[in-house]
Amino acid sequence: MVRPIRPLFKQTLAAALLLTATLTAHAELPADLGERLARDYARPAVGKMVDAATALDGALGNWCAKPDAAGAARVGEAFTGLALAWSGVEILRFGPLVQANRFERLAFWPDTRGVMPKQVQALIAARDEALLAPGALAGRSVAVQGLPALEYVLYGEPALLKQSSAPAFAYSCGYARAVAANVAAMSRDVAAAWGPNGEFGRQFAKPQAGNDLYRDPQEVAAEAMKALSTGLQFARDVKILPVLGDSPEAARPKRAAFWRSDLSTRLLAANLEGLNAFYQAGAYPLPKGGDWMDVSVRGELNSAAQTLQAVPVPLDKALAAEEGRRLLQLASLTIKNAKAIVDQDLAPALGVTIGFNALDGD
Repeated sequence: MVRPIRPLFKQTLAAALLLTATLTAHAELPADLGERLARDYARPAVGKMVDAATALDGALGNWCAKPDAAGAARVGEAFTGLALAWSGVEILRFGPLVQANRFERLAFWPDTRGVMPKQVQALIAARDEALLAPGALAGRSVAVQGLPALEYVLYGEPALLKQSSAPAFAYSCGYARAVAANVAAMSRDVAAAWGPNGEFGRQFAKPQAGNDLYRDPQEVAAEAMKALSTGLQFARDVKILPVLGDSPEAARPKRAAFWRSDLSTRLLAANLEGLNAFYQAGAYPLPKGGDWMDVSVRGELNSAAQTLQAVPVPLDKALAAEEGRRLLQLASLTIKNAKAIVDQDLAPALGVTIGFNALDGD
């Protein structure tokens, strides 16, 4: 027997439909939304990565030729600069960054099976000089091409920054330079694609009916909201929770990204700062009464970033201490709150439904 709809339910349903209609009516996106996101965030972020990768390549070149403590410090600073720049680009997980396997080639992570260390060790042991030729590395395994491999060589094995007298130093340093050059080349490719004359950059910034990729600002908004949601999910579900564990005994600090260089939480904070800046670059029009969404998203992202910046290093000690765990748990909860607002409130207010994202296939 089908029960009749109760009057109260009818009223609630009518109110919900009215709210949906109101939000849809107010979701009139500006024609230059894509231009704002590209001009004010994506292009500068990718440009910083190009500069940082070029700077690291230069620092490595000088240090490999004449290794000393001062040079090692400059290489370390340059690597940190590149990792921070990547944290701002990593969130743009669509378009040029995912084409030609660039995301995996730039950052093969998470690597729960330890593929990268094994392949890098085998590569260094073989000492194939042909692999150090310009462009040669681009044809090899994604695990040996990007930032995790570079961090491993500098801070893990053979820990170049501490062992300039090691027998394999010359080859390892040449390999590090090859990785830096490879990262720089991919960064330039991404920058060119995002540029005003790049096919992707042109269509994203100026969507129109004849485009293959983006035909109107609504599709641009959908891409941006998915990137925001995916970035938050990746930060919490992949970068924090597996590392934190349910207890100090269950914590796995070596599951964190960039743990060897003690940059894990600093780079994660940079991720959230990047997401915040990317969101604000859109200056999205919200329906009447929807200003709270904007305030909440910006506030939660800022709070999570500040919390992560307060986590002490090294990470393994932070994970074993009550205060360190409290801060990471707080950051996790704040990120969860931010994602809920984006998925359930902000995106629908812009006429966007959050469905499949880049992580669903990982």
